[in-house]
Amino acid sequence: MWLENLNRLKKNSGMTIEQIASASGVPKGTLNKLFAGQTKDPQLSTVSSVVHCMGYTLDDLSDDTVSGKTALTPAQSALLTSFDQLNEEGQSKVIGYVEDLNRTGYYKKDSTPCVAAKEA
Repeated sequence: MWLENLNRLKKNSGMTIEQIASASGVPKGTLNKLFAGQTKDPQLSTVSSVVHCMGYTLDDLSDDTVSGKTALTPAQSALLTSFDQLNEEGQSKVIGYVEDLNRTGYYKKDSTPCVAAKEA
């Protein structure tokens, strides 16, 4: 079942085998065998590198986690990757910006700030 979940994570990530190979350091041939199910007992370090480069964790291979959690979109994965590249000060600023955007309510999903402003 983990193989089906791994392939689902790959599909949801929007990444190609080439992109995963580049980001994870795992050779393309190894990845082809892994995703095809030809590798019956892959090394934990290999699987970990693959799922992490796609924006997931090993827990995301679990049936309980995959079925109960929304997978990251490619945009979310790219955002997290960019965030991880920032130093502590940069990450703090990003968090502050996001908190400000949420406070305004204007950019929240399913919000209608104009109606709320008229009612106030």
